[in-house]
Order: sequence, then C-alpha cells, then structure tokens
Amino acid sequence: MPVKAIKTTSINAVPVTAFANQNVYAKIISENVYIYSQPVNNDFYKLFCVPRSYFVLLSDNAGDAQNLFYKAKYLDISGYIKKADVMPVTGTPTSPYAQATIKTFAPNGLELRSSPSVLTQENIIITVPFLEEDLTYYGKAVGEIMVPTLGNIWYYCKYSVGSSVYYQGYLYSALCFGLSTIPENEENLPEFQGELFPTETDVPPADNEIKLSEELKIIIIICACLPCLFIIYLLFKPTKLIVDNGPNPKKKMKRLKKSEYYEYDE
Repeated sequence: MPVKAIKTTSINAVPVTAFANQNVYAKIISENVYIYSQPVNNDFYKLFCVPRSYFVLLSDNAGDAQNLFYKAKYLDISGYIKKADVMPVTGTPTSPYAQATIKTFAPNGLELRSSPSVLTQENIIITVPFLEEDLTYYGKAVGEIMVPTLGNIWYYCKYSVGSSVYYQGYLYSALCFGLSTIPENEENLPEFQGELFPTETDVPPADNEIKLSEELKIIIIICACLPCLFIIYLLFKPTKLIVDNGPNPKKKMKRLKKSEYYEYDE
C-alpha cells in the first residue's frame, strides 16, 4: 500500500515579508555595535555595545528620517540599532543573548551612573556595595577616564535589590571584576531573505482591493455630484403661469419663488 506524503511546515519559518510587530532576530555581525536610546546617529544616545555574534530582537523600523535604525531589544533593554550593523535571520536562536555577571571591587562602594561620566555628581543613581555580586552585564561603552592609566571603558549593567527593585546604569570597568571572556555564539541561522518591515506604501494591495486611477476617482466624484446639482436646479428654478385675461390675449406670468408678487413679461 503506497504511503501518502504529508506536507509539513517549519514552526520557526519566517514569511517572505515580515511586517511590524512580527519579531525577527538579527545577528550582530561586527565589533562595537551599539544599542541606542533614540534613533539618532549621535554618540550621546549610545547605551552599550552588544557582544558580537549574539542577537537582538527586531520589531519594526524606527521611523527615523534617514531610515537608518530598527527598533530592537536585547535582554530586557529596548532601544534602537543601526540596520547596517546587523543581519536579520530566519528562525529563532537557542541562546540569543550573552549571559554574564560582574562584581564590584571598590572598598567604599562603586557609583552606578546614568552616563559613563564622572564630571558631575548628578548622574549617580546609587552606590553599589563592595563585592556586590548581583549585577547583570549587558555590554561595554566608551566614556571618561575615572582613574588615570586605567582606561575609559564602562560596563552597562543592572543592579538588583531584592526581587522587584533594580537599577540600570554604568560602572567603571577598572573597579569591577569577575567578567569572564564571553564565548562566541556559534549558532548559524540562514539570513532572512525578503522584505523586512515594509512601509505602508510598499505593501501590495489585497487580492480583493480595487485599484483606481486618479482620473477615474475624479469621474466618479463628478457623477455622484450631478444628481445633487439637478435637484438644486429644480428647487430654485422659476415657474411660468398663464393668466386668463378674458377676451384679451393671454399673457405669460413668471412666478418667483419666495415672493408675494407677480411679474409680467413684456
């Protein structure tokens, strides 16, 4: 008895065209690829570098004027990433994000800051205690030198206080330890083939959608207005009456709408 072939589809298959909110993973293809806080090509908006060979989750175009960015998410950080720095892939990686932690090594505690800068005290979020271990590492960033000869690298991380309170910011890398070498992600997913997050003008019409030219639209509008114009003409058109003057020749009289008198023709 012959066996009937059964057609199957892959659960992780991505459609030829991916629309907004149809999340697509993208691989970081080079070093020093930043997540941005805003879709603006300016160092001020850089958050941290995503480790090369790992992934971000794309959800849509960023809507910036130059169309340079995607909306992206790395771990629990939402931001923006340059399109030129990533390769959208088909499927879902098993381990899309690097897993790393760090510890502080400052006897008096180490300030967690909102920016990799020490020129002001206003950017201090909280002081992390000595040898604190509950720190999640996201990535590194270039900032100001806090200690001479110890470099300008900062770590963007999350400091958890209990189960529901946490703070995100920068720690000076020279006063941290415990960050081991992050292994390369060796997952090789095929590159996404097709159109990714097309704009509304790029989306093809549905099969049942009728395409009308501008000329045809104008003709339809004119045809729809003609009956209205005819009705208005009938409402305001003056009517003529014939007055019987007995033996005299009949004269035509024009009755005007909304008037209380008659007007005779010459």
